[in-house]
Amino acid sequence: MRKNIILTVLRGFTFGITFVFVLFCACLTHIFYSDIFRLSPNEITRSLSNVLSNVTFHCKKIQDCHLLPGDILVRRYITERTRLFDTMIHPYFTHSAFYLGDDKIAEAVGEEKNPINDIQVATFSKSDWFDEEIESFVVIRPKKYNGKFENVKEDLEKVAEDPDYRFGLPKQGEKITDCADFIVTPLIKEGVLAFLNTPSYINPDYLFALAIKSRSDFEIIGFYVRK
Repeated sequence: MRKNIILTVLRGFTFGITFVFVLFCACLTHIFYSDIFRLSPNEITRSLSNVLSNVTFHCKKIQDCHLLPGDILVRRYITERTRLFDTMIHPYFTHSAFYLGDDKIAEAVGEEKNPINDIQVATFSKSDWFDEEIESFVVIRPKKYNGKFENVKEDLEKVAEDPDYRFGLPKQGEKITDCADFIVTPLIKEGVLAFLNTPSYINPDYLFALAIKSRSDFEIIGFYVRK
């Protein structure tokens, strides 16, 4: 009798601990996505469905989109470079770049064999943005450059040309940046984007969330989602 009572208590205790642990993990996940990504992968999928139904311009290939200097590109494309990040963090989008015009993009591409190439200005038409395996992409156009595009472009080019800059999680006061932070930093500096409620880690999903939630500041002018 006493043994059965003890077993029942232990089962209840184990269930309680498990429930609290699951609840704790769920809360951490919610906080993580709310702060870092602002939209969960499911929310992004639903938002993309809304985009598909409300935006008329659909370019199946990035080269079919009518890009203008200052456009922001985000994509989902699992490569050897992004596979670990995708497996561990589960974002929707995995990379972003900034269109400079004249077939040039600025992007923080990742850790290269030669670290000088971590952040670079590249020829757009010769980049992997033209790869057939890209699962989805969105072209985001900021509306409030107000003559500041050249300043943003110059800021990006200076970082790309600085041999001391490296790809990685950004650290205050250090020359380290990633693909989305690289883009957002000059936009904030030049006043194109207000420094409001910015997450502790800026990523491509956050760029898409900005476009969805701040329609007065951004518009989506091209997209593709593989069915």
